[in-house]
Amino acid sequence: MNIRDIDGTTAHPRHPVRQEQATKVFNYNPMDYRDVTNVDFKTTRTTNPLVPTYLVRDEDKNKVEIGKIDGN
Repeated sequence: MNIRDIDGTTAHPRHPVRQEQATKVFNYNPMDYRDVTNVDFKTTRTTNPLVPTYLVRDEDKNKVEIGKIDGN
């Protein structure tokens, strides 16, 4: 017995699949850690939670370091 021709008896995808997802081949390897160990991006940001300083630009587009607040 085949009831596929009756509306509502079969599941339909909730969202249509994008073309780039349909053509992309996913080779998943759970032992591949290149996304963590690859050093493509190196940040220059440094933080000190005890004495925080921030580098911002003022109205004249000059870099200004905001840090110690008097009375804090």
